[in-house]
Amino acid sequence: MRIFKTALIFAFGIWMISACGTKLTEAEYYTAAKEAYTNAKFDEALKNFTKLVDYYPDGKHAAEACFMLGFINANDLKNYDEARKHYNAFIEKFPDNDLTDDAQFELKTMGKDINELNIFPVNAAADSSKE
Repeated sequence: MRIFKTALIFAFGIWMISACGTKLTEAEYYTAAKEAYTNAKFDEALKNFTKLVDYYPDGKHAAEACFMLGFINANDLKNYDEARKHYNAFIEKFPDNDLTDDAQFELKTMGKDINELNIFPVNAAADSSKE
């Protein structure tokens, strides 16, 4: 009976180790990350985006996940050093992606107050308040 208990405990231990290390599909990491982000669970979102990038670096959602690592760090956590690292990695790996201009803009404007940015040029001809 003692051998049976030992074998059962050993088997349970092996099962627990393998269950904890289960790798999800790219779509599952993406869905989990987006859901966590939507619910303002930023650390969980970062964890899932990181795993997506690590496990599926050439996957369908890899570019967006890489960008989001920078975006969350910059805009939600105000962790600018980490954000710069991720944005630069994104630009290097995905130079032709639609989000590359956004990553470059984020790098230039990171940490600045929106009122300091000249993103809405003033057009005096369009200002109807001066009539």
